Amino acid sequence: MENDGGGWMVIGRREDGSVNFDREWDDYKFGFGFLAGEFWAGNELVHKLTNAGRTYTLRVDLSNYAGESVYAKYSNFSVGPESDNYRLHVTGYDTSSSASDKLGEHDGCMFSTASKDNDAHESRCFAALYGAPWWYCLNRDVIFTGLYGEHSTIPSGKKGIRWYKPWGLKIYAKQGVMMIRPN
Repeated sequence: MENDGGGWMVIGRREDGSVNFDREWDDYKFGFGFLAGEFWAGNELVHKLTNAGRTYTLRVDLSNYAGESVYAKYSNFSVGPESDNYRLHVTGYDTSSSASDKLGEHDGCMFSTASKDNDAHESRCFAALYGAPWWYCLNRDVIFTGLYGEHSTIPSGKKGIRWYKPWGLKIYAKQGVMMIRPN
């Protein structure tokens, strides 16, 4: 991708709802979807890339149904090994980003799916509740893997693709790209 100087490797893309992201642990481990469309590169691949002796920057680009676009950039991004439930490490928020620093609040969270609950809530599994596997602690302000669609089309109790602020919790993203590059 040529954004922000280029050199980016896309690790996740949402664009039209053609791929179901409400999947199980092994799907997220190995990846799924289509490189030319919606996909998840796989937590194992991202772990290996981001732990091979180099540091990585993460950039997340989002656009809503009104055509407004924002991005957030973090200078230190990595994903831990499966033995640590693909724990997210994301710090170094770039203050020139147009999206809020909400993903930084997920730093240290472990990846959860409906069948492998690793969030910090004692009695709920957010991945099952929202239909969206993700790095949950108690914070649910960023959900890149949420159900596709505008707020009015998402079933009650589920969550869409969201990043709290600038649009609020009831405005879901229409498109999103997560990408990394070495520092």
